[in-house]
Amino acid sequence: MKKQTLVWLAAATVSGIMASSMANASPEPTDPKKHTPQGLYIDAKETIALMEKDPKVILVDVRTPEEWQFVGYTEAAQIMVPSIFFKYDAMDDKKPRYRDVVNDNFVSELEDKAADLGAYTDTTYILMCRSGATRAQPAAKMLAQYGYKNVYIMTDGFEGSKTKDGDKKGFRLKNGWKNSGQPWTYKIDAKKTYFVK
Repeated sequence: MKKQTLVWLAAATVSGIMASSMANASPEPTDPKKHTPQGLYIDAKETIALMEKDPKVILVDVRTPEEWQFVGYTEAAQIMVPSIFFKYDAMDDKKPRYRDVVNDNFVSELEDKAADLGAYTDTTYILMCRSGATRAQPAAKMLAQYGYKNVYIMTDGFEGSKTKDGDKKGFRLKNGWKNSGQPWTYKIDAKKTYFVK
């Protein structure tokens, strides 16, 4: 078989695997806070399946260092870069918590870590925050400005959704990475985690 034919067959096979994976991805979320310029959405279980099919997919944990330390993280995340930081100088205008500010270096810091993995703007990235909105959506917008088109939001995030009834009402016990049965830990890997420079 000619070399050109083998290259074409390999490309067609990879495209077929990706198309089949993407065809099963989550529909656009009803929550506008989760909408992104890329329009690509996936849940935790679909993320796991996609990463098993294509080892080049990069899972990016965009939560804060405080969340990794006190809520846990998964070693499946190849990149850990916060898209926002909490500032302890004032409260948020809308929620009873400290205010947050955008990490102005998010894209360059992600690119540094991605380059170490041999990943670039055309790589498939999945952004994971707590619930799929507050941190992942702004991160997807920042990446879109720099030409990143294959960026998914994990719509149920690391912790999942809040339950609506019962004695556990308001607890994040529904879907999400932690509730999907996938491994996670509180033991932060110093080689992988983020450090303020």
